[in-house]
This record gives sequence, structure tokens and C-alpha cells, in this order.
Amino acid sequence: MAAGLGVAAALALLPFRPASAVDEITDRGAEPVRQWHLDFYAAWLAEDGDHTVGVPEGVPEAPLAAVVLGPGEYLSAGESAMSPNGWYRLTLEPDGRLVLRATDDGLGLRGILWSTEPAPSAVPLLVMRSDGELVLYDTAHSGFGAAASGGDQARLWSAGTRSEAGASLLLGDDGALSVVAPLGPTLWRSGNSAPDVGLLGARHVIYDRGGQWVWLIDADGAMVDNYPVSGHAESPLPGRYSVTSKSQDAISYNWLNTMEHMVRFTTDSDGDNIGFHSIPRGWRDTPVQTEAELGEFGSLGCVRQRDDKAERLYEWAAIGTPVVVIA
Repeated sequence: MAAGLGVAAALALLPFRPASAVDEITDRGAEPVRQWHLDFYAAWLAEDGDHTVGVPEGVPEAPLAAVVLGPGEYLSAGESAMSPNGWYRLTLEPDGRLVLRATDDGLGLRGILWSTEPAPSAVPLLVMRSDGELVLYDTAHSGFGAAASGGDQARLWSAGTRSEAGASLLLGDDGALSVVAPLGPTLWRSGNSAPDVGLLGARHVIYDRGGQWVWLIDADGAMVDNYPVSGHAESPLPGRYSVTSKSQDAISYNWLNTMEHMVRFTTDSDGDNIGFHSIPRGWRDTPVQTEAELGEFGSLGCVRQRDDKAERLYEWAAIGTPVVVIA
């Protein structure tokens, strides 16, 4: 069972350091400032004067999900949590692994769906930090109590989420394990949800244009990372591409915005580059959107990522790395 975390000093929030202004500009074919926002739901004025939001007919209801950990809560070794339908179980094993299992998905599926690496000598503790980061700690490590560093040296694994105070860890009836922000955006999903695009044996990037999500998959099929992004609703077209070039710094073609860690993989109908990059910054180094808006359509073609995710993809994906876009 999750419990409130009593050692607040050991889990002090890490300070957020905004990205610095771009000093060198090397690309003029990137995307311009976001000029519009695409809404999925229609709003109208009711007779009583209140605005009402209508959900389109035919949209399936989301699977039920249980809150495994709320902000500041933790899971100790040997403890577990179940999905509402009882088909999936998340367990923090005594050997240090966080394991998601299918106990019975209704079709007879049983076994491990996703797991972190074992750490036999550790005394594990899974914490849903109040800053939105899901972290697996070794509480026996001397660095666990370091309030100034947030216990960085004692980390066994992290989902890489942060800067979303109030986020929770959920386990759904569909087997999806996810970290979800208070207002709904999904910040992380477990490894069992990566699409199979037939590229086992090759390191590759998968971009779900419709779901606004990216997966980084290693050659052995292991998931390196997955996270929400902001791209365009209709571009690029679904298909197979590859990384063509990279730039540490870039600028939009209208000269209004800068971005970092550009990884290009195709062009649009006008010949302008389309690639993955950090959230663009405009006047006075101000981001054109917030990290909380990732997961929504927002760009005019490129794929925006959180700054640290953009840097990771930039370093991880070499020229020629396959990029698969799915609708």
C-alpha cells in the first residue's frame, strides 16, 4: 500500500534551470512560432449563458485506472498494486526490480510485460515525488538522504518526468502504467506500450503523430525512453524516414524563434526541414509553449520535445537512424 513519505528532506525538489539563450545559429529551415491551437472539442453558449464543452459522439471511454501512487507517496519492497479489473499487477520486487505483470488479461495472457533492471544489493523504494518525477531509490545508499541533490546518487531508475507538481502513477485496465499530470497529460508510459514497427535489430525512433508520442528503441528491442511531444496533426505523412542531419542550435525560417538539438528526418512540401527539437524560444528567450502542453498538437510541422529529451535524442540518434511515423 502507498504511504505518505515522511522524510521530506531526502526528497527535496530539484531546482528547475531554464535553457539559456542560443548563442550560435546554424539552421534557418526550422519551424516558425506556433500561431494556432487545434481543439478537439466544440464549445457553445448554452441557453443559461454558461459555456458547455461537448464531447464528440463515438469517442470511446478511457479504460479505468487505479492510482498506484499519488504525489509524495511510495511503494516499498514486496508491495504491489493491481489494475481495477485485477488483470495487471505492479510489484516492487525485493531484488530491486519494478515489475509489471499480466495476471490474466481475459485472453489467458500471463507474465512480465515490463521491468526495470535488478539491483540485488539494494533496499528499493519507489517514490512519486511531489515535483512529478517517478524515481526508484536504493534507500541503503549513503546518498539517499542527500536533500540538496534529491538523492541522485541513490537512484536506481527514473521515468524522467519532472516539473509537473501533483502528477500521479496510474495502472489501467488495459495494462498501461503511466505517470499522469493533474490536468490529464500523460508524461510517461511503461515499456509494454511501444508499437512493433518491424525494426528489431536496428536502433530506431517511433513517432505517433496521432497520439503525439515518441519512443526510442534500441537494437535489441529495449525501450530507451518514451514521452509526449507537440507536432502537427497532418504532417509529416506516415512512413519510414531516417535522420538526415543534426544541429546543436537552429532558428525558424521566419527568424522569430530559436531551438536546440535539431534532429532532421524529412522535409515538407515546401522543402522546409522537419525534425525533432526542443521547445522553441522567442522574444527574450521565452518558450512558445509550456511543458504541460506537450502531448497536444502545437507546431507547424516539426516535433517539439522537452529540453532534456531533445538533448538525449540528439546524442542517441546517429545520422541514418530510422524514424517511423505512424498515424
